[in-house]
Amino acid sequence: MSVYMYQASYSGDAIKALVNNPQDRTGAARAAIEANGGTMVGAWMAFGEDDLLVIADMPDDESMAGVALAIASTGAIVGGKTTNLLTLDQAVASMKKANAVLSAYQPPS
Repeated sequence: MSVYMYQASYSGDAIKALVNNPQDRTGAARAAIEANGGTMVGAWMAFGEDDLLVIADMPDDESMAGVALAIASTGAIVGGKTTNLLTLDQAVASMKKANAVLSAYQPPS
């Protein structure tokens, strides 16, 4: 399983619908994530560049992409972006791999 951060903004129509009918959309997000074999870690509304942020534990990239594509296809979301998150153990392993690559990589000269 991999952990993903999904950030997006609501479309104008979705914001209008939420203002006219205030509701917690966590259940809808959880259902979409679980439909592709994942678990929602949490969901938050935000202000600034994005309107919402969701953290999900998913089986693989394709499963997360399926969730993001399905939600975007409804038109309720604009500008969605997905980030694959690493645990700190994974980050340290990546640093070790990067160190090994440095002996083989030649930068432009």
